[in-house]
Amino acid sequence: MKVIENKNYYKMSELVEVSTLSNHTISFYYKKGLLPNTLSTSKNMKYYPEITITVLNMIKYFKDNLNFSLDYIKELFDYYQINFENRADLILQSIQMLSSEIKNPINKKDLDIDILNEAISLDLLDDKEVYFKTEIEVLNVYKQLREYDISTDLISEYVSTSKKLAILERKLSTKVLEKTGFLPEVLVLDILNAFKPYIFNRHTIEEFKKAY
Repeated sequence: MKVIENKNYYKMSELVEVSTLSNHTISFYYKKGLLPNTLSTSKNMKYYPEITITVLNMIKYFKDNLNFSLDYIKELFDYYQINFENRADLILQSIQMLSSEIKNPINKKDLDIDILNEAISLDLLDDKEVYFKTEIEVLNVYKQLREYDISTDLISEYVSTSKKLAILERKLSTKVLEKTGFLPEVLVLDILNAFKPYIFNRHTIEEFKKAY
């Protein structure tokens, strides 16, 4: 690692060692616009900023765990205007990318506005002009629940409980940060993508067993 203007940088060989990705793969990601800008020295040596490791870990996670294509990852990076300067912002953006698929966009005006406004008021969705695949799925589930005359109070309680769970997730991450001084981005994504869904669904199954 080399310190340039009080910032840490990696040579390609160091990136290969830390990330376990090949020189060819990293270069391909860079050419595709998935990595932050490099810094060149007078000896024509390229150095990659330290945050590149976080970005490479994110890309690997999205490919291996979520089967995202590189083209779709690039689409996500462009849509969320990835911040290659701030690691905390980058991790937050990775959570957004994991949570919402930006596919099949539908304009707000083309949706059932009454149902949409109800969903927004219950904090199921944000109020915006364009909605994507995951958001439309949430809206459709909400619409079906309302067709069965499910009380909005019950749905509101579900949202409230989700917010409490979100606070606990943040506390888990904060404890790791306090212990290590470093928040592993892959751990954050695993909590959201594997830990939470499995535990939540496991106990949901137990509740359904009681009812039936």
